Amino acid sequence: MELKRILARDTRSATERAISLYGPDVLIIANHRVGGQTELVVAVEMATAFGDSHLFDSDNPFAKPATTHKEPTLDLITNFGDHLGEALLGKAPMRSDPLLNADPLLVQETKRDEVRSKEIVAFVVEELAALRREFRVSQQAAEWQSGQPVAHAVQPVVQAMHQAGVPAGLRTLLVDSIKDHDSTEDALQAIRELLTSSLKRGGEPGAFDGVHAIAGPSGSGKTLMAARLALHTAAASGTDKVAFISYQDARIGAWNQTQMLCAQIGIDCYRAKDASTLRLLLTELSQRTLVLIDTPGVQMIERITEIKSVHPACIMHAVLPADASAVSVQRVLKDAAASASLVWDSLMISKLDEATAPWALLQFMCNENDVPVLSAASASERLTDLVMGFTTAQLVNLAVAQLMPSQAQAQVVPSRAQVQENQQPAVMDAATFNARYKSSRPLRDTL
Repeated sequence: MELKRILARDTRSATERAISLYGPDVLIIANHRVGGQTELVVAVEMATAFGDSHLFDSDNPFAKPATTHKEPTLDLITNFGDHLGEALLGKAPMRSDPLLNADPLLVQETKRDEVRSKEIVAFVVEELAALRREFRVSQQAAEWQSGQPVAHAVQPVVQAMHQAGVPAGLRTLLVDSIKDHDSTEDALQAIRELLTSSLKRGGEPGAFDGVHAIAGPSGSGKTLMAARLALHTAAASGTDKVAFISYQDARIGAWNQTQMLCAQIGIDCYRAKDASTLRLLLTELSQRTLVLIDTPGVQMIERITEIKSVHPACIMHAVLPADASAVSVQRVLKDAAASASLVWDSLMISKLDEATAPWALLQFMCNENDVPVLSAASASERLTDLVMGFTTAQLVNLAVAQLMPSQAQAQVVPSRAQVQENQQPAVMDAATFNARYKSSRPLRDTL
C-alpha cells in the first residue's frame, strides 16, 4: 500500500477528490486543517498510486503535481521524521551537517536510529494493509451472517466478540459453531473446545539449561522475561550457575536496566558489542548451567543470524505480548524465522493481564502448523511473576474469559480475606494458573 496526501478547500471536496482518484473503497487515514486547507491522508494500492499523476485539487492555488514514485531509501544522518515524511509525502530526507560524520560514535548511533525508523515505517505500512484486508473480510462476513439466524442466548457472546476485537475470519468461524446453542455457558464451552482442538501441537518445551537466546519486537518485554528465567533457574541451581549476556543492545538505559535486574537476582551480567566478543564470553561461560542472551528489537533477524553462527546449538525463544497485532505475530513467528532460516524452540507470552485479548495470536496459531510450543508466560511487570509450562489451553481460557456477558462480569467489592485468598503467588505452576483463568470470576478480580 501507498500513503497519499490530498489538499482541497474543505473536507467534502477532498473526499470527492479521493473517491474520484482511487475509487469508493479508498481508506482515509487522517483529516487535518493545514494553512486554511483540508488535508486528507489516504491509503491506496500500489498499482493505483503509481497510475496517479495529480494528488491535489486543481482549484487549490497551492496545488503541485505529484512527483514520480520513488522507493524509500536509507540515507545517512536522517531521523524517523524524515523517513515518515518520505513514506507519507514523498519528501526527500534532509541530511545533517557532513562534518558530523567525523564522529564514529555519532555515525553508529545515527545508523541505528535510521534502521529503527525504517523498521517503524515498514511496520506502519504493513499494519495499514492488514487493516484494509480486515475491513474487506468484515464486509464479506457481515453479508454472509445477515442471512444466518443466531439464537437469542448466544447474541451477547457475539456482541462480546465484536467488542473484544476478534479477527473477522476467526469470529465468523466461532459464530457459525455456536449459533444454535441454547445458553451462554454452552456457547463459551463450545468455543473453548473448538480453539483447544485447533491448537493441539506435539512436543514439549525443553529444559532451561545451556545457551538460550531471547528475541522479539521492541517493547515485548524480552529483557524482563530473560531476567525472570534467570531468577527461576538461580533459585533451583544457584546464582553462580547462571549468566546473563546483553548482545548489541545500544538503547539508552538498556545496559543500566540489565545491571539492576541482575543485581537484584545476584547473577553475573556481561555485555557483548559484536559477534567476536560474544564468542569469547560463551567460551568463558561454558561451565555455567544456563547462559541467557538478551537481544535488541532492532535488526532482530541480523542479531539472530549472528548468534546462530557463533553458537549453532543455541536455543531460540520468541517473546510476544499477548495483545500483539496480527502483523507483529506474522513478522516474528513466520517472516523472521524464514529470513533467518531457523525454527523457534518455544514461544513466551508476556503481559497477560486482565485487559488482554490474545485473539490475533490465537488466529495465527490456528492457521499455521509450525507454531512453536508455548513454554512460559507472565501476567504483570513484576520480576517474580513467571508461569512455567504455560499451555495453549490456558491461553484459550484467558481469551474466552473476555467473552463473558457483562452481567456475569459485574464487579463485587471483595473483603480483605477474599483479597488475600485470591492473591496470586509470586511464581505459579501451570495447574494453579489454569485454575485461576478458568474460573467464572472476571480476571480483574482474580489477579
